[in-house]
Order: sequence, then C-alpha cells, then structure tokens
Amino acid sequence: MTSPRSLALTLTRLRRLGDADGPTIGQAAESFSSLGRLAPLPLLAALGMTPSPGLPLGAICGGLMVWLALAGLLRLPAGALPQGMARRRIPPGVLRAMLRQVAPPLRKLEKLARPRLRAAAWPTLAWLAILGQGVVMALPIPLGNFLPGIAVLVLSIAVIRGDGVGVVVGLAVSALSLAVLAGLAWSLVALF
Repeated sequence: MTSPRSLALTLTRLRRLGDADGPTIGQAAESFSSLGRLAPLPLLAALGMTPSPGLPLGAICGGLMVWLALAGLLRLPAGALPQGMARRRIPPGVLRAMLRQVAPPLRKLEKLARPRLRAAAWPTLAWLAILGQGVVMALPIPLGNFLPGIAVLVLSIAVIRGDGVGVVVGLAVSALSLAVLAGLAWSLVALF
C-alpha cells in the first residue's frame, strides 16, 4: 500500500488538476510542495524526460531544477515559481505519457529507498549534482534528457528517504550523464 506521502501517488493525482487543457506547472508544483523542498524535483525530472513535440519541457524543467538547486545550495526559500513557467500547461497527452513512463519506476524507487548509509545522504552533494543535471536537461540535446532525468529522480528520492546508497547511485548516474554529454561534445568538435 502506498503511503500518503508517496511521490508516485502525488504524481498520479495530477490527472485531477486543471481543466481540459491539463494542469499548469504551477498547480503541479503546488501539489508536491507539502511533501518537502525536494519533492517537486521528481515531477520536473519526469516532465523533462517526457517527449513533448513543440513544447520545450526539457528547457523549462531544467531551468526550474537549476533554480531549485541554487535555492537549496544557498539555503534560500524557494519561493513561488517564475510566473512565465508556472502558467505553462502540461498537455493531457504529455501528462498521460509521463504517468505511463515514470509512475511505475517511481513506485519501485520509493519501495527500494530506505534509511541507510546516512553519511552519504548529504543533501549538498545531491543539490550540486541536481544543479548540473538541470543545466544538461535545459540544453537542446535530442534525446539528452533521459539520463539527467533518471539521475534527478534517484537523487531526490534518496535524499528525501535518507538513503545514502541511493545518493551514491544517483551521483554515479549523474557522472555517466555528464560523460555522455562530454562524449557528444567531443564527437561534434571532431566532426567539424
């Protein structure tokens, strides 16, 4: 049974928000805000990984991740989302695709995450990695949002649950994501 503080359950409840055009990113973030400062990050990672032709979700979600990570690193209140981003709607088709793609693995991650190796569950490392992955996600790289999204999902859930093993895994996925990006950049430079 899923706990009332489950991120996966909160994610699936997004279907009830908004009107026929879908909920806004602001409404979605508000529904996650009661779960804590890191709680909107799985939503942003899931949205950023979801294909959305014509809608720059990777850039929007990556920018919001950078904004939240900077607020977390500097220990500033996150405050309200920037209005231009908060008003953007999540189209119903994109929301359905996101729920199909992300809700089942998110449930599994939540079941796996538990308090262990607390010394490694240091939020500052996670915020730094999330900042880097937000920058990568915001870049217009075709199919380049999957690894950063997975890294942010793992890191945010691990820190929320106090799972140091999950933080180490999330940092490894972050490093892999940056290595893939560096490889792509080198290939492009070598090509031209």
